[in-house]
Amino acid sequence: MNAEILAVMRQRKVLIGLAIGLFVLLIWLVAVFTPEGHKLAAVNSQTQAAQTQQTALQDRLARLKTYSKESAEFEALSQRLTAAVPATSDVYDYITALSNAAAATGVDVTSVSPSSAVTGGNVAVVPVSLSVSGSYDQTLAFIKALYALPRLTIITQVSLTGGGNGTARSTGLTSEFSLYILAQTSALAGSTPTTTG
Repeated sequence: MNAEILAVMRQRKVLIGLAIGLFVLLIWLVAVFTPEGHKLAAVNSQTQAAQTQQTALQDRLARLKTYSKESAEFEALSQRLTAAVPATSDVYDYITALSNAAAATGVDVTSVSPSSAVTGGNVAVVPVSLSVSGSYDQTLAFIKALYALPRLTIITQVSLTGGGNGTARSTGLTSEFSLYILAQTSALAGSTPTTTG
């Protein structure tokens, strides 16, 4: 019987040891493993959010790189448009450009008369009267040069004198031009605008 009691006592000690071991394991699970699991889940969630954000940022970077490549073209277009319709009604540079065009085509500018800027819808219009003399071919070349100027030029009227029957293309002509050059409406600031019809 003594052996039986000893065997039961050993089994109780083993069971008590196992119970204590399970209790310690349960405490470790609750105290250490479960919070670490929650931390791991939170880190995984943050990682997923960061990967989503990284994908979005990479897409945005790709779009910005595309825009960057196109920005030079947009800047060139902006500069051409600003030159065509500047923010000022100042005609000094325009008269210089007219003079250069005349010299390049062989016509002589005899007079240039710019008027004050007036409102012409969404732009300011500066009327310019211009007289030149040259041959037929030179006058045609000058007209082409007017249209090629950086500042937008509209020829509203041309009056030619000279030439006629029995004359050659090299015969001298006198040409009177009525032109409009355009400016942004901000060019009218400080002046009393009138309206063109």
